[in-house]
Order: sequence, then structure tokens, then C-alpha cells
Amino acid sequence: MGVQTHMKIDAGTILTNLSKTSAKAAPAKQDEVAATPGESFTRQPHADFDTNKAKLLAASRLPQAVKANYSEPISDQDVDQSGWQARLIDNLGPQFARMQYTHDCSKLQGMIPTQSQLQAEFDKLGSREDIPFEYIVDGCYARAHLMSEEMTKDGINNAKIFCMVEDPYGKGKLTAENKYMKAKWWYHVAPVVFAVDEKSKQVEPFVMDPSMAKTPLKPEQWIHAMWDENTKIKVDLVHDLQYGPLESDGPNATFQESIPSAHETCEEYSKELAQIKEDYNASHPGQGNRKAA
Repeated sequence: MGVQTHMKIDAGTILTNLSKTSAKAAPAKQDEVAATPGESFTRQPHADFDTNKAKLLAASRLPQAVKANYSEPISDQDVDQSGWQARLIDNLGPQFARMQYTHDCSKLQGMIPTQSQLQAEFDKLGSREDIPFEYIVDGCYARAHLMSEEMTKDGINNAKIFCMVEDPYGKGKLTAENKYMKAKWWYHVAPVVFAVDEKSKQVEPFVMDPSMAKTPLKPEQWIHAMWDENTKIKVDLVHDLQYGPLESDGPNATFQESIPSAHETCEEYSKELAQIKEDYNASHPGQGNRKAA
């Protein structure tokens, strides 16, 4: 985050026309990436604003047109979810942020790890070579799903947190940057785990997002890392089976139904990231494999 980029990645040309299943990928210009995805790949809940613009602008997909209430009553059975949500919005500023859809994630479906156990799980997830964490332009939904799958297998409780701009057509966007590319999102998603905070000794939520940090982040830290603090935003806390934003994609019936899509997306973006890294390393000899001090 905040690292000066040496290579221009134009989000407006990356994966051009993915929302049109009949369109062909445009020829790649220098420093741009052309995509040749399969038909099913075009239906993914792309977080990159420019890629997803056509779907967002379609009248039937407008967030304000969605009338369904996808929220559930929160029982606060195992953790104080209601209290945490209230504190989150208070910390972010109620004039800028609000909770939108919330599921009852307080009924934990797994163990409550210590913070050190959570860091070990984070490191394990971050080392997966099949998940392109450095391809930040898009694919957060796929990365989150595969991470949730592994944490569930490891017996660790997990849900998902979505952060979205209130007005996807306005100037404000969520942003991120690494040395390979810049990202401009209308939403971002990652798994969230309730763990024991080593300082407070209380059970607190932590966001698992190796694309944004090297450690689990408190939700407010995660949001601040991509938010300009002026754009109005909304937050969803939902069950792990939710793949894309509820407001644009509706609810998922099962977790497994999105696994093929998650693998396909990560495979596609891994190939693109490999090419981007190859081009970057060729133009920056000795820098591509340099380890941080």
C-alpha cells in the first residue's frame, strides 16, 4: 500500500468487455493486459469498477433498485456482533459509513483462535501459490472464497466482510496499489474471523486479507487502508457462502456452488500476474526478486 508503481496498469483496459459474453478481448497495448476468459468467467462479480461498469449501470442491477432485505436478526450467541458493528460505524464515522446487510455471524461455526494461531493461519493462506494475492485489480471474491474454504477445513470460524462505496457512479472509489498495479474498486471483500485479541483479551473480529497486509487487520484498519475517509461507504457482514455483493448478485444458496468459479478466476488472474511480473522484472533488472529488508 502506498508503494510507488513502476508499471502502468490501466484498469479500464484490463479484462475489457467482460460483461459482454459475446465480445472479443481487445489487442493489448504496451503495459496493458488483454484477457481471454471463458464464458463463465464473464459472469463473475468483478470488483474493478471499470470492468463491471456495464453491469452496474444496467437498470435491473442498480443497488437502489434492490428491494429485498437480506439481513437476519442477530442473536449475539457466541460473540457480541451487534456491539462490534456499532463500534465499527462509530469509529468510521456514522456520517460516512453504515452497516447495510448483516447475517447472524455470531453463531460461530468453528474454533475461536488466539491471535498467534490466527497469524499462523494467515501465513499459511498467504503462501498459497494458487491464489494470486498480488493481482489486486480484481478477484477479491475468488480469493476470499478459497481462503474461507481452507479455514473451514481447518476448523476456524469465518464469515465475510464486504466494504462498498455508497454511490458506485460517484468520484470516490476504494483504492489499493502495489508495485505491479493500481486498483480502483466499487467494493472489496475478505474473510473475517473472530479471535482472541492478545491485548484486550476479548474476542474481536480480524480480517484475513494477504492482498492488503502481512497480518490480520481489525475491520476499521482494513477499511482505512483502501478508503479516502470522505467517500460514503457501507459494510456487509455475511455468511461465508456469499460470493459477490448481495446488492448486485443476490444471495448464494450453497458455498460449493461458487468453488469452480473461484478456482477459474484465480487461475486466470495467476496467468495474468505471471506475465505482469515477467514484464516488470525485464524492465527492472535486479528488483523483481529483491526481498524486503
